[in-house]
Amino acid sequence: MHLYLHIPYCVSKCPYCDFNSHAGREHEFAAYIEALLTEVRRLPPGPYDTLFIGGGTPTVLPPALLAQLLAGLRAHLQLSPGYEWTCEANPGSSDAERFAVLADYGVNRLSLGVQSFHDRHLRFLGRAHDAAGAQAALASAQRRFAHLNVDLMYGLPGQSVEEALADARTALAFGVGHLAAYHLAIEPGTEFHARQRRGQLPELDPERSRELMRCLAEFLTAQGLPPYETSNYARPGEACRHNLAYWRQRDWQAAGAGAVSCVQGQRWTRLRQPAAYIAAIRRGADAIGHRERIDARTRLREAWMLGLRLTEGVARARLRALGDDEQRWLPIARSLAEVGLIELDAERVRLAPQARYAQDEVTVRLLP
Repeated sequence: MHLYLHIPYCVSKCPYCDFNSHAGREHEFAAYIEALLTEVRRLPPGPYDTLFIGGGTPTVLPPALLAQLLAGLRAHLQLSPGYEWTCEANPGSSDAERFAVLADYGVNRLSLGVQSFHDRHLRFLGRAHDAAGAQAALASAQRRFAHLNVDLMYGLPGQSVEEALADARTALAFGVGHLAAYHLAIEPGTEFHARQRRGQLPELDPERSRELMRCLAEFLTAQGLPPYETSNYARPGEACRHNLAYWRQRDWQAAGAGAVSCVQGQRWTRLRQPAAYIAAIRRGADAIGHRERIDARTRLREAWMLGLRLTEGVARARLRALGDDEQRWLPIARSLAEVGLIELDAERVRLAPQARYAQDEVTVRLLP
């Protein structure tokens, strides 16, 4: 069993972010934590193999409120032996006191949203920290958590290969066992999207993006962190088990504003606005804004889309179990293999390492 909890608050809204996060809502914090714990108490108590607190920025909560949340979770939830409990954090809203609270209640994996160790790129991204603050946060986290993940971003305007590699090298110097490297995406509804439409933000250069992706993958693999997913690299045993549950189509529970659960072929999403979520929970409602049944075709298409993100690929037995006849997709896969985009063996279909840049185009070719 897996559980995701959403904290929809940040110090400020980054111009590239399209997540369900809100700034300037400190007056809601206490009521939101009360509502979140109320919803958690309605969920099965576990035992949970993985627990992930994401956002937003969970560490934006004051230490006392963070402790209230974690104490409430420990009171209701059971964790499996060898559990993985991740909490996201940002250097601009983290300190030794908050890290101590997380570790004392049993959080054993910290995911730190650094994005860059170069001040000019951090200013462009609208981050609330500078490079020195990022390194200080990492040094503090290193003393508290056995498992550390750092999020980096590449494909930034004017970013050189040397800068991207320097970011990765700096993270690894702190003993990081997991690194997520995400390409900058200009998402509708974000400030960056509005700037691009006004001609104030250049289009991303696909050739430069491809070069950055290749160089990062080669460097991190050489450092002992091979990719296990399109944007995620880890030392052996350090892959994020919670995210693997999503990519392998496992069921998971969730709670919080905008959080999505997926259980036994049903998927439901909570109300996104924190105030609406709080009000619904307070009156005894479920705060569900949308429900859907995952039909057979959708589940199969998602098996292809999610499976091809993983270095391990999609199991052919899984495709057969979902009703995908090999006579449909095998000729397509063989033609893609002939040009070096797909790797096929008796058990799996996987994207070739050099074809990661073309993942979307290859996936579309194979979808039913």
